[in-house]
Amino acid sequence: MHLFVAANYLTVYCSRVARQPAPGEILLADGLGVEAGGKGLNVAIGARRLGARVEALFGIGRDAAGDALLSLLAAEGIAATHVHRLGERSGHGFGFIAADGSNMGAVFAGANLLLTARHAQQAADAIAGADWVYGVFEAALPAVQACFALARQARVPTLLNPSPWQAIPPALLALTDVLLVNEGEAAALLGGVRLDDDLSALDAAVAALWAAWPGQLLVVTRAARGCVAYRPGRPRIVVPAFTVEAVDTLGAGDAFASGLLCALPGLQADDAALAAALRRACACGAIVASRPGVLGALPGAAEVDGFMRDRSAS
Repeated sequence: MHLFVAANYLTVYCSRVARQPAPGEILLADGLGVEAGGKGLNVAIGARRLGARVEALFGIGRDAAGDALLSLLAAEGIAATHVHRLGERSGHGFGFIAADGSNMGAVFAGANLLLTARHAQQAADAIAGADWVYGVFEAALPAVQACFALARQARVPTLLNPSPWQAIPPALLALTDVLLVNEGEAAALLGGVRLDDDLSALDAAVAALWAAWPGQLLVVTRAARGCVAYRPGRPRIVVPAFTVEAVDTLGAGDAFASGLLCALPGLQADDAALAAALRRACACGAIVASRPGVLGALPGAAEVDGFMRDRSAS
């Protein structure tokens, strides 16, 4: 598998707290974690550890954090060909991890938002040679859209994770083959639909989505309830989650994305192949949710194989 990621990079600071703070409240943290992150970086490294060849577009600052990314990419086997030094500050993220595994946070994007369509154009050959092009909303949208446009010209499928949520620009949506959203993002995408347990409201909203979006696959992650996938004119596919004790859910969605990209053979996959890819993606997400941190928790292919084998045997 060859993946191109329109990526972003953050230095992430996570405080561990007993519970999430209320507005105006200051809590004493039980611990502090500092690691490289960002949704684009997480997916790039997650896919690389799963065996994919990965190329990624980054905007970083002229700072120590930017130097750290270059060292990290080299250690993970990802070339820095499409890394651009832009501005003085790299991106940073700040989060709280509660005892129940829930998380919340904020992001200062920094140099991530200085990427432009011109930087994407410089990666045109890499995009044309990829099996998938992936983008997130933590990256600069002009660069993401340009990457997707180049992918469309080369007939390379695109997968968009519109997180953190904002309305998807119509031109970008038209270039997107696969949408990957969580329940909150699905509700916003589909006009505030309530995701009930029997999925009937979601079914109706998705049926209307195909009239506005010429995409081929919508995947909705549902945390401990697994995920559900829709394709035009086809029955939905529901895949249950693996049961694990949640330690830190931050990054579980990115692990799911990397697992899906590495396991999905293409847009024309049959129901069995899609269900198998979704199941493997759920395994990747469950492994990360059961561990503290993100980058250190991202599994390799052999570990995912063993995790799924052990769960199947039990």
